[in-house]
Amino acid sequence: MVVKYRFSDFEVDLSQQELRREGMPVHIEPQVFDLIVHLVRNHERVVSKDELIDIVWNGRIISEAAFSSRINGARRVLGDNGTDQLFIRTLHRRGFRFVAQVQAIGGSDADAIRLAPDQRATIDVPKQASLSTDVSHLDDVVSESVKAEANSRSFIAVLPFRNMSNDPENEYFSYGLTEDIIRLLARNRWLSVISRHSTIGFQGRVVDARDVGAQLGVSYVMSGSVRKSRDVVRITAELTRAADGMQLWSDKYELQLENIFDIQEEMAKQIAATIEPELSKVEQQLAARKAPESLDAWDCYQRGLWNLWRFTTPGFDSAEDYFQRAIAADPGFARGHGALAYVNIQRALYDDPKTRPGRLETALRQSRLAVKLDELDCFCHCALGRALCLTRQNDEAVAAIDTSLELNPSFAQGYFAQGFNLLWCGREIEAEALLDRATMLSPRDSHLWSFHHVRSWTHFSLEEYDIAVEFARRATRQPNATYRAYATLAASLGHLGDKTQAHAATVELLQRKPDYTIGTARQELFFCNDQSFVDRFAEGLAVAGVTGR
Repeated sequence: MVVKYRFSDFEVDLSQQELRREGMPVHIEPQVFDLIVHLVRNHERVVSKDELIDIVWNGRIISEAAFSSRINGARRVLGDNGTDQLFIRTLHRRGFRFVAQVQAIGGSDADAIRLAPDQRATIDVPKQASLSTDVSHLDDVVSESVKAEANSRSFIAVLPFRNMSNDPENEYFSYGLTEDIIRLLARNRWLSVISRHSTIGFQGRVVDARDVGAQLGVSYVMSGSVRKSRDVVRITAELTRAADGMQLWSDKYELQLENIFDIQEEMAKQIAATIEPELSKVEQQLAARKAPESLDAWDCYQRGLWNLWRFTTPGFDSAEDYFQRAIAADPGFARGHGALAYVNIQRALYDDPKTRPGRLETALRQSRLAVKLDELDCFCHCALGRALCLTRQNDEAVAAIDTSLELNPSFAQGYFAQGFNLLWCGREIEAEALLDRATMLSPRDSHLWSFHHVRSWTHFSLEEYDIAVEFARRATRQPNATYRAYATLAASLGHLGDKTQAHAATVELLQRKPDYTIGTARQELFFCNDQSFVDRFAEGLAVAGVTGR
């Protein structure tokens, strides 16, 4: 059995799922690794694009940009490029072929053949932070501050998903899917989720959400169904307001599969990640309807969020006021302190640079206090990670955001924050995968323009300016996008040499921020560890017609 492949000064170790160059591990994103392995295994023939999508993405529909990014990423880690094509050759309209000489090594020979002396094994290699650590043991850990907040939180009941086919295997899948959704939603510390033991009585029954709300005392009801037909599983899910039975959200998922249990946890993550921001938006609307004098800490927090996601200076002002009110009403309200930290993070990005050091110092202090008040709140750890990233403490930021994602593996903003952080660590391919994950988990997120914008930065960093343009345009299409997305669009178009479109982007940019200059861009990228990124960004802006230093 082949366990390793050697080519040039590289070695692919299948048993360790590792790519090594001259005996040293190479940082590589999992999909890029899978792509290289498949091309190497099939080096004697041409591999089509469709075959690569089937193998690497399990047949999932992906964008041309995502596919090109992985091909470029594979070439990059091998020291190749699209011009030389020393390892991966593109055959027009046919596919790709691995053209380097490959040596396959069987299990009996693997230990005898090495690319480097044995002593290399003693070198400490930094481990990549895990984003999938099992922390299910935290589910039953409740701090005193959280107990005190429980009465003010919204309650949701997740009804058992109905099995719409006669296949008994579906019963286990429906049960497991419901369990996973309950478990993942419960990771959101602001939301109280009724246990399955309380909802099992509704299994197999068609019920009115208003009746469920009356019996269980919940504000929201989630229900769904599963139907399996041959190799296709169809999942429907909907969220209903218990007070009046109004449907707030619904979606349908249709997936090809070989084993129904392969997608159980992934679908649970997707549904839980979509539900959380939808509920938050509803809570914000409810808070907005209340009289100002009747607002409690939770209402002030929700009003603050609504203003924060506007990404405007007046919005930041209002958000800061509301979060201060929330903390004054309840000094132990962890999310209030975390949200106030987040306001200061945003103000450090957008306000007068002279106030930046103070804003970041305050954000670090507030986010650390938030974590201390509730160490199991993913949002608080995420806020701390973002503050650490902006102060270039990137390794510490990785740890904080990893904790956030371990606490809540369906937290889209956590994946975004880690993608932003890893970008400035020179790990663009990993960053892009995390940003893609954030977008998939929460396609209607208030941060969606930022998801696209930072993804554009990853491709700008890799000098893939055409893909950077695509994602910058996606960012500008979002209603709450700021001028920064237009600046990235202009800089990327400038590097493509498209002066007409670059100038048009500059016009849009200056309409939103008339005093924007190249100097503005340089000082706004204060968190960037790569000076060449900043210089190239400035060069692109200059071509696009932006002036000033």
